Amino acid sequence: MNLEGFLSQALVIVGTFTIQTVVLIFLVCLFGEALGISIPYLLETTWLLAGYHFSQGRLPFLGLILLILTAQAGRQVGALALYTLGRSSGSLLTIFLNRFKLTTVSTDVTRFKPFRKIHFSSPFSVALGRLLWLRIPLTLILGAKRQLKTLLLGVVLSSLVFDGIYIILGGIVGTTTVSELKHVILYLLAGLTVIYGITFAIRRLIGSLVSRRGKATPETL
Repeated sequence: MNLEGFLSQALVIVGTFTIQTVVLIFLVCLFGEALGISIPYLLETTWLLAGYHFSQGRLPFLGLILLILTAQAGRQVGALALYTLGRSSGSLLTIFLNRFKLTTVSTDVTRFKPFRKIHFSSPFSVALGRLLWLRIPLTLILGAKRQLKTLLLGVVLSSLVFDGIYIILGGIVGTTTVSELKHVILYLLAGLTVIYGITFAIRRLIGSLVSRRGKATPETL
C-alpha cells in the first residue's frame, strides 16, 4: 500500500464512528493510563484527525463527543486499576515503580522548585501534575492516600485539556488549509514531531538542573 492509500484509510477510520475505532481508542487510553504504554503519535494524531474531520463536516458533533467519552472511559478504568495498586502494600508499590522506571522521572520533576510549590491535593493540581509527566506516580500516591474522587476529577480535567488542544489544532488546520488530505496529515505529523522535541528538551533541562544543583545545594533549587 502506498502512502496516499495508507493516509486515506487513516482518515476514513477516524472520520467514521465505528466499533473498531471505539475499541482502539479505549484500549490505547486504558493501557496508557494503567501501564504507561503508548505508541508515539497515535493518540495525538487521532485527535488531530478528529478535529480536522469535525471542521470539515465529515464527523458529526455526536460522533466527536462519543470518541471523547470513549477515551475518558479508557482512562478512568486504567486509573482505577492503578489506584487499586496504590492501595496495596508498600513493597508491591515499590516494585511497580522500579519496574517501569517511574521513580527517576517523578523525583526529577518534583525536586524542581516551581513544581515543589504545587500541592497535589485538589483535582486541578492533580490535572496539572498529570500534564507535567506525573500521571502514574500521582495515581499511585492518591491510591495510597485513598483520594479516589480527587483522582477521577483530575483525570477528567487533564483529559479535557490534552484532547481539547489537539482537537482544536486539527479543527484550525481543517478550516484554514486547502492542501490535499495526505499533505495535511504530513503537516500534522511534522507539528507533532516538533511538540515531542520540545517536550523532550524540557524534561532533559529539568533533569539537568536537578542533577547539577542537587548534589551541592539540593534545597535551594
